[in-house]
Amino acid sequence: MPIHIEKVDGQPHRVVNLSRLEALGDAIFAFALTLLAMDIRVPVIEPNALAQGILSLLPKLLVFVFSFLAIAQAWYNHQRTMMHIVRSDRTFLWLYLLSLMFVVLMPASADILGRYPLQPLSLVFFGINTALLCLASWIMWQYASHPGKLLDDDIEPAGVKLIARLWLYPPLIIVVTMRLVFVCVYPVYVAWLLMPLIFYSYSMWAVRRNRKDPRSYNQYLEVSQG
Repeated sequence: MPIHIEKVDGQPHRVVNLSRLEALGDAIFAFALTLLAMDIRVPVIEPNALAQGILSLLPKLLVFVFSFLAIAQAWYNHQRTMMHIVRSDRTFLWLYLLSLMFVVLMPASADILGRYPLQPLSLVFFGINTALLCLASWIMWQYASHPGKLLDDDIEPAGVKLIARLWLYPPLIIVVTMRLVFVCVYPVYVAWLLMPLIFYSYSMWAVRRNRKDPRSYNQYLEVSQG
């Protein structure tokens, strides 16, 4: 990845090495995913009660899967986003770090959810964290995809729109379904758990819809399937 150079007072000034930014992002996502399992521990019990102890972990295991898929979906969108970034500047750097801040917070949100899985506020906190992560990334992408900004020259408008929607639609779904939390948490769990499948299906539908335009089709295929 290239090192982007800005001019400060007419003099060249190195801003950031994009490969280091990507490495930082991958490391934070990997660390966040790993931390999700840190709280899954069998309580100290008698050996003959081990089965009961393992069964008592079932709620935390379900929350682990739920949280893992949420972060994994964000990482998938993140790496698809960074694939098209070829330049950077200070604004992009701080927007990128802002999005990573919400990734770092995800294990804490998941821990609260694991301790209180049926409490509406714990699910609201997790949802807000996830929505802010997506919105920060969407703002970052909007900035980077401004004409003549930071993207490679090969990306088509269809690809730009698809990535923007992959970041923007999850928080919209979260906001719409969050109202149900105070009625019953189970439909919200199901809706949010299905989001990775929903957006993968949406990507495939976008590919089929744009097959008539070879350039758009190739761009959708590249973005959605990697």
